[in-house]
Amino acid sequence: MPSTLLTPEQAHAVGAALQRLVAWWQRLREQFAALAERVTETTRHLVRFAARTRARVRTDRPAWASPYGPAPIGFR
Repeated sequence: MPSTLLTPEQAHAVGAALQRLVAWWQRLREQFAALAERVTETTRHLVRFAARTRARVRTDRPAWASPYGPAPIGFR
């Protein structure tokens, strides 16, 4: 039956691989955190834009109607 113990070289290689994995994971977390900040900032801007746009929407006439009323008689 083969031995399940690692040689010192194998143990060192596993430790080095785990260190690389930890460093990669930390960089990935930092990148996701930066992405989340950008998404949050963009969402805030979109919410403000939507609020300003909603304030300009007229509800007293259909969307297809001119906001300035009917065309003058000579232009019909």
